[in-house]
Amino acid sequence: MTIDYSVIIRTTGQAGEKYTKLLESIKKLKPQPREIIVVLPEKADLPENQLGYEKFFYSPKGMVIQRMCGIAKCKTRYGLICDDDVVFEEDFVQKLYKPIFEENYRMSIAPLYSFFPTKGINSLICTIMASAIPTFFHKDYYNVVLRTTGYSYNRNLDSNIRSYYDTQSAPWTCFFAEIDAIKEIDFEKELWLDSHGYSALDDQTMFYKAWLRGIKTAVVPDAVYQHLDAKTSTKNNKPAFLYSSVYNRIIFWHRFIFKQQHCFGKVWSVLCIGYRLFWMLLLDIIDLIRNRMTYKELKIKIKAFVDGCRYLHSKEYQKMDLVC
Repeated sequence: MTIDYSVIIRTTGQAGEKYTKLLESIKKLKPQPREIIVVLPEKADLPENQLGYEKFFYSPKGMVIQRMCGIAKCKTRYGLICDDDVVFEEDFVQKLYKPIFEENYRMSIAPLYSFFPTKGINSLICTIMASAIPTFFHKDYYNVVLRTTGYSYNRNLDSNIRSYYDTQSAPWTCFFAEIDAIKEIDFEKELWLDSHGYSALDDQTMFYKAWLRGIKTAVVPDAVYQHLDAKTSTKNNKPAFLYSSVYNRIIFWHRFIFKQQHCFGKVWSVLCIGYRLFWMLLLDIIDLIRNRMTYKELKIKIKAFVDGCRYLHSKEYQKMDLVC
């Protein structure tokens, strides 16, 4: 099988052994990629371990802008876009290519169940908050985006029942796509995601925007990869993580949920995000009482909410292109 594709890697240059394992996985891929593109933040050192034929590029640091830089440099029809801490089997690309070749899909992913809430009390809390809910109605979907900005999830994908599942959201730790399809998403218009040092909801934003624009993503149940999770984006970066998890949520909700509705749909969307924010604040107060959160950290999240609401009224936000 011949597939004209590149591997595009976003890295901070700090994944160490996990990055080495990724390179080992790439060497075993069948068929081999035509090129390997590695995008690092400006002034970062090149990784010590190399295959010897990578193309290295630099861009401003950010999960969105680094990925978009790699996609802009890509010269092949397809791309395997991944972080620096994943490993996969040799037939991984073949499996992700099939739904694009055979069906009306333009992007594809493998399921990553580790991103779902762990079963038990954590899953129960997420369900009550409407941040992540086990699916009851959308059995043919992997993820469906909720008006709370959360999602419903299906952890029971079965390749014997369906070869491919649809999805509105997914982790973009590792995915396969037509390069032209990614460009049609105009994701460079969403650089607000990178604006505060951590890009919360970046993956959900990309896949949901693609879905709103009619670009379908397939989830391939029997494609398997492992996320080793180097945590290079959150290491020593908790204030940015806390801020962006609230600020980006406000922007995502307004841009991709509220503005897509009419009349009663807008009212229902306001009630849904209000419900979600109420539970977020309540749990933060409980964590504050239990000394699991500091008052300074709570102030960061409150400031992010206020700043996010102000940004919705800014000229910059008002000038943004329509999502679809």
